Amino acid sequence: QLRFELGELLVSAGQFREALPELQRARQNPNARLKAMNLLGRSYSELGMLDLAAKQLEDAAKEILSMDAMKKEIVYNLGLVYARMGEREKSLNCMKQIYEADYGYKDVAARVESSYEQKMS
Repeated sequence: QLRFELGELLVSAGQFREALPELQRARQNPNARLKAMNLLGRSYSELGMLDLAAKQLEDAAKEILSMDAMKKEIVYNLGLVYARMGEREKSLNCMKQIYEADYGYKDVAARVESSYEQKMS
């Protein structure tokens, strides 16, 4: 748990590289595993390691069956990573998963609805 908290503080401070080993170790703790994987994905993304970010977030998303708050955050972050990778369809699919469960989550509705508006014009 302390590893996760240290990793979380390092991410908050923008020290993504320093957070990596702490978050990697925190994955071993079942209580912090998914939160650590989410922050690892964000850290890899901030460091420009988009393939590693996507893998971390994909693995985390697979471990949660229902679309709870943690899964929404993970899938949202995964969608952002896919967008940065140029994987527009994958990014949109992530946003649609959240849209189906929670219309009001962050900017998901605008992202999903604008994709349909682009198709119609």
